[in-house]
This record gives sequence, C-alpha cells and structure tokens, in this order.
Amino acid sequence: MKVIMSYFINMIPYILITTIIYLIIRIIYLKNKKINIKKELLLLLLIIYISGLLSQTIIPKEGTIKGFNIIPFKIISDSIIEYNKGNIYYFIISLLGNICIFIPFGIIIPLIYKLKDKKIILIGFLTSFTIEFIQIFQNRYVDIDDLLLNTLGTYIGLLIYKLIKKILTISK
Repeated sequence: MKVIMSYFINMIPYILITTIIYLIIRIIYLKNKKINIKKELLLLLLIIYISGLLSQTIIPKEGTIKGFNIIPFKIISDSIIEYNKGNIYYFIISLLGNICIFIPFGIIIPLIYKLKDKKIILIGFLTSFTIEFIQIFQNRYVDIDDLLLNTLGTYIGLLIYKLIKKILTISK
C-alpha cells in the first residue's frame, strides 16, 4: 500500500501545475461563451487524470529499469511467478497497475465524448502506444505487455461505465 501511495504523492505537483495552467487557459477561452458546467468538470477531471498518468510514465525517474520486452504476455507470467514467490508488489505494480492506470480512460472519455466503443478502446491503445514509444527515447523499459494491459484497462473502464450507466437508467 505504501508503494501505491508513493505513486499518488509523486503525481500531486504535476497535477497542481497542470490544473492551474489548464484553468487559466480555459477561463480565457470560455470568456463570453456559454459554459456547460458538467462538461467543463469532466474535461478538468480528464486533464487531472492525464497529467497524473504522464507524470508516472513519461517524466524520467531515477533508478528506472532500461530495456525492451517484445514477448507478449511475459509480464503476466513473470507476475504470477513473482506472486507465487511472495513478491506481491511486482504483481500489483506490473500487472494490476498497468490495467488499473487506464481504467479511468475508459470511464471518462465516454462521459465527455459520444464515441463508439472501438474508438474509445483505440484511443486508450494509441495513448499507451505513444507512452511506450516516447519511453524508447528516454532509455526506459518498453514493454509490449504494458500496451496490452493498458488497452485491457481501457476496455474494463468502458465496461464499468456501461454498467453504471445501465444501473442508473434502470433506477430512474
């Protein structure tokens, strides 16, 4: 739990700076325009999420592992092996972390934009691909499984969005 909290704590300065810059730009842009509060709050939430995501994936960190993995599902098998050895942190960060970090994407995007499911998943895939591509030039660890797990996270987020939408529709 301590490891997970450290990731969130590391995000705070980037989120604050990004949020302030975004709000200033948005206020200037929306001056004398009709404002949809719900959409503006969702856009702000998206900006906060993306700045947190990029702060953990793009901004260089000391002690990061360098290398490539082009073997699909290697991280999955490695995570299970490490978990069986008692290394739960590897399992949580490498496997669950890569899925969970993209779940908000699958929830927030359809709340803001009316897109087909395939486009939402494609946006998650392309975002993950872009992150992995940039990491090549930063001498960070680039992993095909990150791409697969991040895309799965986007899909899971989309399913959560649809489930919540269905529950709210039924309850009305």
